[in-house]
Amino acid sequence: MKRLLAAAVLVVLAACACSVIRYESRQTAGREVYYEGRLSSRIERPLSDVQNATIAAYRHFGIGITKAASDQLSGAVSGTLASGDLAETDLSSAFAGETVVSIKIGPEGDRFISLRILREIMRHLQ
Repeated sequence: MKRLLAAAVLVVLAACACSVIRYESRQTAGREVYYEGRLSSRIERPLSDVQNATIAAYRHFGIGITKAASDQLSGAVSGTLASGDLAETDLSSAFAGETVVSIKIGPEGDRFISLRILREIMRHLQ
């Protein structure tokens, strides 16, 4: 009985320690997950299209691009916001025609700026 109670307590503690926030959005036709300062989403477009849209989104917001690199499997766009915070977007080719996007702003992450950048990426993909 004590083992069962201890196991139940561990499950509850593990569930409390995990802080995942999901967003449902019409624009992404999927879901975004914000976890440990990163906003992640799957986009049903090829990596090269998402890379170009990410660069356009950074330019739209005036983020100074410091890195833009990609190959057929992954990509990355980094830049600096006016506040001095680093903006990092990592891209991964999940399947043919599908890309996983992961955005982090600053050392701790900024959910709202990340979401605005993701929405702008989606706007450029329309």
